[in-house]
Amino acid sequence: MADRFDKFTERARRVLTHAQEEALLFNHNYIGTEHLLLGLIREDKGLGARALARQGVDLNKVRSVVEQIMGRGGRPVSDEIGLTPRAKKAIEFAVDEARRLGHHYIGTEHLLLGLIREGEGIAADVLESLGVSLDQTRAEVTNLLAARVEPVHPEPPGVIRRMPAQIIDGRAIAAQIRAETARRAAALKARGVTPGLAFVLVGQNPSSLSYVRSKGDAAEQAGIYSETIHLPEEIDRQTLIARILELNQDPRFHAILVQLPLPPHLDEAVVIGAIDPGKDVDGVTPVNMGRLLRGEPCPRPATPAGVLELLHYSGNPPAGKHVVICGRSNIVGKPLAAILMQKSSRANATVTLCHTATADLAAFTRQADILVAAMGSPRAITADMVKPGAVVIDVGNNWIEDHSRPSGRRLVGDVNFEAVREVAGAITPVPGGVGPMTVAMLLVNTVMLTEEQTARE
Repeated sequence: MADRFDKFTERARRVLTHAQEEALLFNHNYIGTEHLLLGLIREDKGLGARALARQGVDLNKVRSVVEQIMGRGGRPVSDEIGLTPRAKKAIEFAVDEARRLGHHYIGTEHLLLGLIREGEGIAADVLESLGVSLDQTRAEVTNLLAARVEPVHPEPPGVIRRMPAQIIDGRAIAAQIRAETARRAAALKARGVTPGLAFVLVGQNPSSLSYVRSKGDAAEQAGIYSETIHLPEEIDRQTLIARILELNQDPRFHAILVQLPLPPHLDEAVVIGAIDPGKDVDGVTPVNMGRLLRGEPCPRPATPAGVLELLHYSGNPPAGKHVVICGRSNIVGKPLAAILMQKSSRANATVTLCHTATADLAAFTRQADILVAAMGSPRAITADMVKPGAVVIDVGNNWIEDHSRPSGRRLVGDVNFEAVREVAGAITPVPGGVGPMTVAMLLVNTVMLTEEQTARE
């Protein structure tokens, strides 16, 4: 372990000193992962503390949670104290993180990543309870490293090294949009109108159940009333359409969402067509799709609308850019192309739409200033397919096997993230990129439809 400490930066060494002080403060006769975490936050100029601060984590919050979990020792500790096995393991993981990033030092950012990776220590439990994930923290660390004016270890003369891509933080951007949506919902409530969103869910598809539950929670947090109409798998088309027509007339609901996919015996096009276009929260009815293509006002499909907001919030507006979209689905590829090609200050892009029959896909993707992957194929976009400095938006949502995880699987996008981020100028992670934006834009559309219906009354 001694050789590991030789590579510690000055700030990382101070973290160890702070950790010892925290252990003594709690009357603990050891230095555990929880004390390392507290020490890391105390070293507040380090990248580790700054990455946590960007996720809303502060010293007082962590100290309170640690005290709830561990409590304080019965009497002060006077003897020398050492690292627990878990704390040592976290440091080993920190070393591995530094190696993974190509760094020849161990800084506070690596200590933070090591603490999260250790997984079973108190620090990992505390961070998990505060909503901190490894992927999001890696993204924050990458952003902070990229923001440095000079690299920690400059390359030799004549060697140019591209900084890793800016990580476009969908969670943070979605939080801003949801906060603004909540303010608009509160303004409606002050006028005696509560925005209402109805979810129509057919059957027991586990993913659909989870999606609807999360959307309902998000609606509640934004001050939107929501209700799930959960119907049996074997429902016939006529009965389902009759239920949708009832919702069209129900004044409690200003927006309706039919959760897809539907069971195979139901015709999705017919069912979707039964939704009142004025309550079509995801912009999927034929009327609203037509309005979208014509550039007329309408609720925009949530995922494409979320992609547009990601581009603007991250400082990558599409105007004048060549956008290449991989995927021609009715819910992402086609509507996103329709949005981006419009003559508008927020669009005005040149759009190429690729699909499964596109010959030599890489020849098109390498031309993209902005590349959108919406193919449903895990890691299909590789580094050699991306123009250096391009903005890469990953809409993919694929489960792959991962036997290192308790669930045996993990979520990845359509982009080979680790390789592509070394080439791209900006990139969205999966999870934490487009996904949170889809939910946020559903809430935006719900409030917008409520405002429109209220204005007509």
